[in-house]
Amino acid sequence: MNEWLDKLEPLLQRPRMLLAQLNGGYCELEKLRAWTTKTIKLGLVVIVLCGVLSFVGNNFAIFVIGTIVACCIPVLRTRELAQQVSQRKMLILMALPELLAQLLLIVNAGENVLRALMKCADQRMDGENPLYDELKAALLAMKRGESLAISLEEMGRRCGVIEVKRFAATVLINTRRGGDSFVPALRELTSQMWDQRKALTRTLGEQASTRLTFPLTVIFLLIMVLVGAPAFFMM
Repeated sequence: MNEWLDKLEPLLQRPRMLLAQLNGGYCELEKLRAWTTKTIKLGLVVIVLCGVLSFVGNNFAIFVIGTIVACCIPVLRTRELAQQVSQRKMLILMALPELLAQLLLIVNAGENVLRALMKCADQRMDGENPLYDELKAALLAMKRGESLAISLEEMGRRCGVIEVKRFAATVLINTRRGGDSFVPALRELTSQMWDQRKALTRTLGEQASTRLTFPLTVIFLLIMVLVGAPAFFMM
């Protein structure tokens, strides 16, 4: 099995890239192999079931359809990964303005940046949002001895979102320059992120409307076919 997986690796670059984005910027070979193995098994199950149905029903078309569906499974599972990546990025973008606003509030109260970040992270449960999970990972790395710069840069890379990288860069640049310029820069970035969140919310609303329209159209056409077909064949 491993030999087959090794041969398939050149064809698995996109799934590997998507799995890396879902797992902190790095995809272990075992994760890729597990995903590939599951995909192959699903395809084989579909082929076997359709083969049995084809034999029982004496209809070769069922087997052909099953084979086509099985061939589509890798594409569908890759698309599912892409949707998970998009969902993760959306969750990060939606949570970022709240994190920035909370950080700004705590820093304005006189707390230093590192302790403010710790307070922000402590107020969220593990697994609640990928942004806070990555923030906690960065803070844990700092406790182990990593510098603030390396930890925040790694956080931006793992999130895979440009806005988080901007946030990390803002913190680092203004920390090096001193505290006087940090609050205005953070306030400006917070305002920009809230505007972006509003735009993202509008876009999501429009997409939801479009997704609802398509199934309704398909259902309407199916009803028309079901109602009209008997009349057509009676002519």
